[in-house]
Amino acid sequence: MRCAKLTIVALLLLVVLAPNALAASRGATPSDLINAAKAATVSVVDYQRKDCKDDRTIEDWLKEAVGDAARSIKWTGGACKLANRDNPRDAGTKWCAQATIAPNKGGPPATIEIYFEAPKGGQPGKLFVFRASVRTKAGWDTMRETLAFENNWGETYVKNYEPQSDPCG
Repeated sequence: MRCAKLTIVALLLLVVLAPNALAASRGATPSDLINAAKAATVSVVDYQRKDCKDDRTIEDWLKEAVGDAARSIKWTGGACKLANRDNPRDAGTKWCAQATIAPNKGGPPATIEIYFEAPKGGQPGKLFVFRASVRTKAGWDTMRETLAFENNWGETYVKNYEPQSDPCG
């Protein structure tokens, strides 16, 4: 009887602890990637704004960048989607956080993506790049800088938008 109780306790511990151990051995979870991306500062992922010391979080920056012209922002985590396998800088990784932004006035959603290095100890690796894609008046554009995303979004979805040229603006 005592052996059966120990077996039950061991099985319960396995059921409770195994998913966490498995996630740690595989890498970061989608929610870990999302939380790390939202909390990162703009200057960490955008080389143009590094010298500006832009300490806004990605989440705050994105809300400010799209403003009232966005109907919704939905975050996901997983493999990079805005990847160009022909260019090593844009090849992506298995670990990205994506925000899909639906415009108020219709049209296809825009996407921003934060690339991460391989997870360590079940936590997201180092953030290293920003990528974005938005339909512009001239067609689809993929960009590497937050200011380019702001300008393309604004010119497409914000009435009387004035593009900015200074990333530290």
